[in-house]
Amino acid sequence: MSSSESHNNSAAGRGSLSAPNGKATAAPPRLTQQDDAVELKNMESGAETVKTPLPIEQDIMQLARLGEIGAMQKLFESKQFDAKYQDEEGITPLHWAAINNQYAMCRFLLDSGADVNAKGGESVATPAMWAAQRCHYYVVNLLLQRGADPLLTDVQGYNILHLATIDGNAFLLILLLHQEIPVDVTDAQGHTGLMWAAYKGFPACVDLFLRWGANVNAVDEGGLTPLHWALVKGSAPCIQKILEYGADRFAKTRDGKSPLVVAQEMNTIRAWHRALNECGYDIDGNTENAAGWAAFAQNKSSVSKFFFLWPFLTVFVAVYILSHMPIYAAVPIMLVAVFSLQWVAQQVANQAPSEYRILQRTPYLAGVFAGSLFWVGVRYVTHILPTTYSSHPILNLLFVVFYSLTTYFYIFSMISDPGYVPKLSSRNQQRSIITELFDTWKFDEENFCVFCMSRKPLRSKHCRRCARCVSKHDHHCPWIDNCVGANNLRHFVLYILTLEVGIILFIQLTIAYIGLLPSPEVVECNVIKDSLCNIALRDTYTLVLNFWIGLQLVWVTMLCAVQLVQISRNQTTYENMRGHSIDHARPSSQAITSAIAAGTTSLDAAGLSASGHGPNPSLSAGAPHRHRQGCFQQWKMLLGLDSFLATAQGGFRERRGNTAPRNPFSRGLITNCRDFWCDSEPYFGKRESGVAMLAGEKVNYNEMYEVPLRMRRGGGDRSQGAYASLAAEDPENAV
Repeated sequence: MSSSESHNNSAAGRGSLSAPNGKATAAPPRLTQQDDAVELKNMESGAETVKTPLPIEQDIMQLARLGEIGAMQKLFESKQFDAKYQDEEGITPLHWAAINNQYAMCRFLLDSGADVNAKGGESVATPAMWAAQRCHYYVVNLLLQRGADPLLTDVQGYNILHLATIDGNAFLLILLLHQEIPVDVTDAQGHTGLMWAAYKGFPACVDLFLRWGANVNAVDEGGLTPLHWALVKGSAPCIQKILEYGADRFAKTRDGKSPLVVAQEMNTIRAWHRALNECGYDIDGNTENAAGWAAFAQNKSSVSKFFFLWPFLTVFVAVYILSHMPIYAAVPIMLVAVFSLQWVAQQVANQAPSEYRILQRTPYLAGVFAGSLFWVGVRYVTHILPTTYSSHPILNLLFVVFYSLTTYFYIFSMISDPGYVPKLSSRNQQRSIITELFDTWKFDEENFCVFCMSRKPLRSKHCRRCARCVSKHDHHCPWIDNCVGANNLRHFVLYILTLEVGIILFIQLTIAYIGLLPSPEVVECNVIKDSLCNIALRDTYTLVLNFWIGLQLVWVTMLCAVQLVQISRNQTTYENMRGHSIDHARPSSQAITSAIAAGTTSLDAAGLSASGHGPNPSLSAGAPHRHRQGCFQQWKMLLGLDSFLATAQGGFRERRGNTAPRNPFSRGLITNCRDFWCDSEPYFGKRESGVAMLAGEKVNYNEMYEVPLRMRRGGGDRSQGAYASLAAEDPENAV
């Protein structure tokens, strides 16, 4: 019995879970990641006598581990060994080649007649199981193609799907599920893959199984369901996902333990209550009878409109209080009023569906801008225009034009499809794409989206807020409550540019408007001088509104600067920020591929976690700690300060002559700007999805999977629109 098995048994003896043969008492697979020797007996020593080590050129197992194909071939030619050789434990050279990720050696051994389904070692496992334990899924794919049986089990009754789930590698799970392995296949104790994923605390793996059709109410030998096992770990995202798919909240084990009892025993009651609340249940697991305000909050369409329109009232109340009360009373009263209105919005968010629980993830910030734009328009029409139309006709005309353009481009950016990458319609198409990616060695996070289950084009990114991959993804903007991508990037840039000019024109109009107003009869202020008081009292509301609008120039100006620089570089905000957060010595795709090969790629609720292994449930009952961003960091992101600083930092580096990876999409300042601004797609109207200009030629970013390079022909002339494949190179290193 392994040490982990002993610990689990002792934990079960304390009464955490008393189900016979339950996972709390089940030993994990024998294969571990301690060292290359795994948990198997030393090949070179017997039980009583010590064998003399063989020279490495005659040690078939060492040659397999090291991938020495030439030396292995000589052994076979000398007839000393063949590819089907097994030691006293049944271990073959293919086992050692598989667990050490020696792909070429595995292929050579298979070509030489190795038994792909040979079982060996203490775990009595196949080479595919050994490779799966280390998450070497390219080797696993090779073995499956050569006839490896994915339904074979080891000594503990685990098949390859169970082993992959235990390590939490979503890419390996996707490969296996596309081999038509039954999604609810059980181990010796009746545990399904979904139960293992829930027990280990891998939300993305749980989601993957559920989307694949796993039985959310499956029962093991002890009567435990996936919900019970999720509560053992205490991962709130896992619990919530299982509840969303209709898990029985009152199912009892053979010992009569409900999910609530298990949560109490495992000290995961907080995660249980949180998941219940997120799914609209009370703390007892009963469906809350939504009525009145609660029923309104549960309606996604209604609550979305509420969050968008509520800031209209907030902006008006804040400006009205500041303009109609003495300053010493107006500021505290305004703060109380604004926080009260925001508190009301937060209460609605607490009753709303889970995706609306955080105000920054609702249309609230988009409503703040829309409300400001609306009240500026109202004030202009009712007060400023009637006073200044005859004295400043050109200024009024310009303001109307830019106000209208801002409104149009804002609405278009907000409601348009940003460039969602089309999803595949069937699993056969998914299987075909996966096969193609394996053939080109591109089945990784850079090229395949686990959530959309489709190939990711270059410059695309999966947006968790939109739950879709977006081509030429720039960023998700909370001020428009939408992603900015290939289809609306130009409209977004025009929105912020016209907004910048519109704010300046409005300030100029306000100055002219105030100058035309008569002086007040009584000039009396508590804080400012009489000369300034004379101006402030002429139309305090308009001046306060101007001050609020003027503040917007801070983030708008920074955003304009960043976008214009990025246009000149043919670069997106995502690429800009990623370039300042990765180690250029190890490009992102290489680092990710290395992580996958090492078995450390696992997906958590937000995306990718750093570890493929969860702690023993007896040691840790709470949900894993997640780093939370501070208030300053959140506002820095909302205002675009982080991207502005990153762009400025990049400019300083270039001036100092520091070398950085070349952008493969850049065609020089003039060409980049011409491609963006002279794009043949309409300025006013819907674009063809994913289509944009690159080097004067139309490209479709929904279908671009290889990095384009400038091709040169004889005489140094550059060919127009010719691209070369860089299958073996990373985009960060392309020239």
